[in-house]
Amino acid sequence: MKTDLSHIYRLARLDLTLIFRNRSALTNAVLMPLAVAAFLVYTAKDSGQDNVAFIVTGQIAALVVFAPLVNLAGFYTSRREELVLKRLLGGPASATAILGGSALGAIVVYLIQAVAVVVAAVVLGVGLPGNPLLVLVAVLGGAAVFALLSMAISGLSSSGELAQLATVPVMLICFALSPVIVPSGALPERLEQIAAYLPLTPIADLVRAGYGDALHWQSPLVLVAWAAVAAVLARRFFRWDPRRG
Repeated sequence: MKTDLSHIYRLARLDLTLIFRNRSALTNAVLMPLAVAAFLVYTAKDSGQDNVAFIVTGQIAALVVFAPLVNLAGFYTSRREELVLKRLLGGPASATAILGGSALGAIVVYLIQAVAVVVAAVVLGVGLPGNPLLVLVAVLGGAAVFALLSMAISGLSSSGELAQLATVPVMLICFALSPVIVPSGALPERLEQIAAYLPLTPIADLVRAGYGDALHWQSPLVLVAWAAVAAVLARRFFRWDPRRG
């Protein structure tokens, strides 16, 4: 266990070094998602403090889709197709450590982004969360769910580019229906019912509960259910051998 943790830490540190030293990776994984969040917050600031709070808390949740899903799916697939994962598997690191190291690196990127939005919330007068534990549960639980989903999508994709493209429908559906940009109640009833069971919805609900909104009792249950489903999908579809050739 201790050895696995040391390998996870080492691989995560390597991934983070590669991201922050590579201009393209830094832009796509870190800066572009923050720019999108900043734009949404900027456009909301003239429509009242309640709307600013809604958008800010929504972006803390929404950013989970980028590094732990879109970028991580591409990482896993590219490394598998280049036989990097197989070479690592032949070394001292276990399968759990190899996958966990990359996942941890992506989660750290998301945490940095989430902290940046929390700081922006303070600057904009939204303040700090009254219950930071709920926000932490939302952020870490959501990151785990989307990292597991990235493994499943990776297994079905033959290149890093296709893996990232395959995440786009997931991202668009979550952004369109989950209450991160459009508030609950603004959609038709049938779509509201569907939105309640999307993986991004309980993350947003828990973040907002941490900032003082009422906690929907089903949100933790939906998040746990998605963690279980994502784990099953990752186990079923993730592969170590290249799909091409």
